[in-house]
Amino acid sequence: MTRNTTGVVADRFVSTYGAHPEGIWSVPGRVSLMGDHTDIEDGLTFGHAIAKRSAVAVSRRGDSTIRVRSDLADFEVETTIEQLLPPKEHAWYDYPLGVIWAALGFVAETNSERTEADGDEAVLIQPTGLDIFLTTDVTVGAGLASSASVCGAVALAINDLWGLGLSNQRLAEFGYRVERAYVRASSGPADHITCLLADTNHGVFYDARGNDASPIPAPDFGALGLVELLVYSGETHRNWERNVADRHDACDRVAKALGYQYLREVPAEEFERAANIDETDRRRASFVLNEMQRVLDGARALRSSDMRAFGALMNESHRQMRDDFEVASDRINLICEIALANQAYGARLSGSGFGGAVAIIIEQQHVDAFANDVRDAYGEYGWGEPLIEQVFAEAGPRRDA
Repeated sequence: MTRNTTGVVADRFVSTYGAHPEGIWSVPGRVSLMGDHTDIEDGLTFGHAIAKRSAVAVSRRGDSTIRVRSDLADFEVETTIEQLLPPKEHAWYDYPLGVIWAALGFVAETNSERTEADGDEAVLIQPTGLDIFLTTDVTVGAGLASSASVCGAVALAINDLWGLGLSNQRLAEFGYRVERAYVRASSGPADHITCLLADTNHGVFYDARGNDASPIPAPDFGALGLVELLVYSGETHRNWERNVADRHDACDRVAKALGYQYLREVPAEEFERAANIDETDRRRASFVLNEMQRVLDGARALRSSDMRAFGALMNESHRQMRDDFEVASDRINLICEIALANQAYGARLSGSGFGGAVAIIIEQQHVDAFANDVRDAYGEYGWGEPLIEQVFAEAGPRRDA
């Protein structure tokens, strides 16, 4: 069940800090339908917002103290602007603190440029301390960009309260910097772009090479007799885990061995002819190269509402994620197999893998049978009760109060 996260943070901010917040901002999670692991190789991705959101209630302070509280954990994080540094150990609050750290870097750079240009007449940005209460309904570790959702909500708040004047696409750079330099995760910018540029009834097609994002209208699933489902496997992952970085390193090695900076630049024919490449590295790179083409083909299928073609691309994507990139799991694979046995058009892991959720496109008439089969299978394996929910292309980021 999706909560009113705006109401939650409003009430909890008052009970925690004894005053009403200056504002409330929220950003959705996203489901990834194609393109995972390609953006780090300058590639292409496609996803859309879901109903579950992260929300923050925030007020400025008169000093440099930063306080973060959440119903995600029962303790208060307190630091100062001057003390913010990338951590040695990882925790949930690295993401909101990291966004503040990234914003401070932007402020320092901008103020320096303004001072150089205008001298004593320069109008400088004045960062302040902050009181923050945050929550999220985006399931953590489910491949639905919970961290990007939290980062986006904090970035929206800082943009307004500090008067940064940045577009949502520029704010996505804060979240990407958090992943790469603060949390030190091996990830690309696509999750942050998708969460911050999503819109109702539209998906986000993202090209990392030019940092270009384009909305694609979602097909009318109801008219087509289809639904999109998410099935949560019950297995979680963490962005900073080494097993993800290992696969990205393999792709980087292949690109460099062929004389390119990114796999996006490698011609398919040259890749096929290449010798003396480690076979595991070759399989990792093969997934990424094929996935970029699948995103292009998928975008064309969506524009013509050809959901059978799109579903076939999802299935091929998952097959390579399972066999070549090796980021699936027994639970994920079983969910996909049961979906296809129930005539689903497509079933695919969402996100970076090693746990998470499965996105499924299936005819409405087969949903009940599919759900019963998944529940029966989970019961047989002793995996508990799987969560199954219908999803749509939902609203994007916003200021709620």
